[in-house]
Amino acid sequence: MHPADSHDAITVSGARVNNLDSVSLSLPKRRLTVVTGVSGSGKSSLVFGTIAAESQRLINETYSAFLQGLMPNLDRPDVDALGGLTTAIAVDQEPMGANPRSTVGTATDALAYLRVLYSRLAKPHIGGPGAYSFNVASVSAAGAMTVKRGDAPRATKTTYTRTGGMCPRCEGMGSVTDLDLAELFDETRSLNDGALTVPGYTAGGWNHRPTPNRASSTRTAPSATTRTASATTSCTRRPRG
Repeated sequence: MHPADSHDAITVSGARVNNLDSVSLSLPKRRLTVVTGVSGSGKSSLVFGTIAAESQRLINETYSAFLQGLMPNLDRPDVDALGGLTTAIAVDQEPMGANPRSTVGTATDALAYLRVLYSRLAKPHIGGPGAYSFNVASVSAAGAMTVKRGDAPRATKTTYTRTGGMCPRCEGMGSVTDLDLAELFDETRSLNDGALTVPGYTAGGWNHRPTPNRASSTRTAPSATTRTASATTSCTRRPRG
């Protein structure tokens, strides 16, 4: 006998949820158990409709009467007896949502326990549980804080840092969608030589006007608006002291 088989088991006696016909079985705990069968054989009715549903109903009964009134009313599954139930985390077959940050770990809250475990045992130590979360950004700040001690409050300088696991480039998404300018124009060519590589924009086309020759063009004095814009641009480009 395997050592893991010596633990308790989840027993189901006479399950009649949906198309189940008085199904009785025993599932060992702390083991990976796979329920297989053809479509419509009652796999979901046994796992989700019977075992997980009764586990959730028992958990809801531990809450106060006020909280139970805010929760959906769960009926007891049609089963003769269920034994050895513990807290169940059900990951059903429904889509998890459009957020790419959602994973099995975030949906089941298992990732929260893993982050605490990593923050306690990881070597070298890089920070608290937030350092292992791709949803938490690193933050640093500094400033003055007013401390009230006695009758005369005083201002003290303080700093704040938080180490997060979010990638500053993709912001925890895992991928970056960016515009490749090299696919739009060729830096080695002028507009008249066909610098625009966008389909439909060609030199000599109806949507492209050739640049006039500077030698033959007439120069005009810049307007007040142009002078203001030039002054503003040159001011922003000054080196900071």
